[in-house]
Amino acid sequence: MKNKIVIKIGTRILTTDSGQLDKNNLKNLVDQISTLQKTYRGDEYRFIIVTSGSITCGSEALGITPNTIPEKQAAASVGQYLLMQEYGKCFKENGINVGQILLTRDGIEDEARAENIKNTMNTLLNQGAIPIINENDSVATDEIKFGDNDELSSKVSALIKASKLILLTDTDGLYEKNPMIDTDAKFLRTVKLITDDIIRMANGPVNKRSRGGMKSKIEAAKFATSNGIETIIANGREKKIIEKLINNESFGTLFLVNQKEGLK
Repeated sequence: MKNKIVIKIGTRILTTDSGQLDKNNLKNLVDQISTLQKTYRGDEYRFIIVTSGSITCGSEALGITPNTIPEKQAAASVGQYLLMQEYGKCFKENGINVGQILLTRDGIEDEARAENIKNTMNTLLNQGAIPIINENDSVATDEIKFGDNDELSSKVSALIKASKLILLTDTDGLYEKNPMIDTDAKFLRTVKLITDDIIRMANGPVNKRSRGGMKSKIEAAKFATSNGIETIIANGREKKIIEKLINNESFGTLFLVNQKEGLK
């Protein structure tokens, strides 16, 4: 198994402006992953998905705007079922099985439990199945504060020893300034080293349907690259974006591997 690729799919990519599950875009992404896995016969590539969107989908389904922790947990419980139902349906149409893995921070950071998680993921990959990972928002109150699964995706990447982490969001990548405010903002195609200046470029407002924003993605990229994992931030609504990135086409912002000792 030469290349394990973790793909984190953000809430804005999986839901519409009204908060409904965007089934068309989810299917589009699933079809790309399925095509790549079949094209390379599974010998070259295996994919792990870290999905967001459970709270947003559940909130829309329940008809609530969750403000309290119990309301967010209830929404996550309903939304996670809806997400997995759709993932399972779309991958089944491509002849691929999926496995759900719900994680908490202590599960990743405890050595014995992390080893069990890694073994489960590797077994699923060896069977040609796609592990679909999310934080267990319905039970872990601390997880509600996480950065929209960006941190989780970087830790999963390090745990599974992925060769690449792809963070799919609703922007093309990293700009020197906020392109919504400064239309002349310079786009960064490649980042060799994530410095404090790079992190400051990512400061800005977080969309109400997301929890992390660009800053949490840069921090995730910093963790991943310091652990030897090339990271890309790209627009998940770009046509055939996953195929383009796997084929090394110039889309998104590429963060090169930092050879310094990994961040733990």
